[in-house]
Amino acid sequence: MPHALHYPSIEFSDLDALKRSLLVWDRIHRIVPNGYTPEDQPEVITAVTAGVVQNLTVDAAEKSKAAHRFLDFYASRESPDTRLVWPAGFSTETFTRINPDKIDAKLVPLFEQLAQRLTADGFLEVPHEHAGGYMFYLATAVAQQRALDLTTDSSDYWAVGTYFANEGSFTDQVYDEHADAYLANLAIDDLLPDDLGAVPIDSILRFREETVELRVAFQKELKSLQEEISRCNNKQHAKYIVEDFIKRFEHAKAEYSASIGFFGKSSVCSLLSVGLPAAVTFVALPTLEGGDPYTPFRLCAGALFGAVSALANRELGHKPKSIGSYLVDAERLTRTPNRLLHRKFEEFIND
Repeated sequence: MPHALHYPSIEFSDLDALKRSLLVWDRIHRIVPNGYTPEDQPEVITAVTAGVVQNLTVDAAEKSKAAHRFLDFYASRESPDTRLVWPAGFSTETFTRINPDKIDAKLVPLFEQLAQRLTADGFLEVPHEHAGGYMFYLATAVAQQRALDLTTDSSDYWAVGTYFANEGSFTDQVYDEHADAYLANLAIDDLLPDDLGAVPIDSILRFREETVELRVAFQKELKSLQEEISRCNNKQHAKYIVEDFIKRFEHAKAEYSASIGFFGKSSVCSLLSVGLPAAVTFVALPTLEGGDPYTPFRLCAGALFGAVSALANRELGHKPKSIGSYLVDAERLTRTPNRLLHRKFEEFIND
């Protein structure tokens, strides 16, 4: 997980979230259309110049893959034969600007039909539900092709993006304590400073150079733990994860967290969360006597785990190993993030 793709916006709306992301990933990428100059703040420009924020252009194969997947979703939604329950959160009259350079040729006629108007700077204004779906599919295609994690700083975008990442494989009952599989949330707390506003980007860059080995060890153990949880299918495997992978992750996290104390953390509540499909075998590990899988529990010091939503089908919800869907908390709303994310999913599906 050394590199991540920031979505869905080009510009970074929260500098703190970007700085925290740079404490986790080696590089943060973003999709920038040809001919578009991002309206970056000075510290972002410094990060771009240093090469830790990189602009990506999307090639024809990536656009084609995203277009095919988007059209499949669009066709399923419009088909009278499907019984798919589409999230109520898609019902909106909001329009989103989308650059035609990001659209595969086969999608242009559809988007031109849907577009309300073409803006003076060449952007199509497309209904948010269509543009949002396509832009996430585009991000997924790029991430899969280039072995990048996906990351955002908005819990709302995380909810929508993770819905698409799991092929829309969610029951109409987001809360289902008897499901066979769940979208779960692994939240890392007591790691990232909650306020980096007074820390210059140059200090972040120097710190990264001085702590490469600790960061790489943390990245490796987090990725391994994530993959093992998603593969877990029985109680014995779950116990093995607890006895081996969690202990290794806890050690790597503790060492890296101690180094981040350089920033003088007075209050550490910012969260790094990743959504991952998990069988009930692992989700119910601490509550085998019939507890609520949505109640968060600690895997170890500084790591919370809990269900966010029931999955209709675990196989459909299983993402490629190289892809992680991360939320770098920019909202500072809660110390139990899976409850917040569960509410976001509930609102998105049924509001």
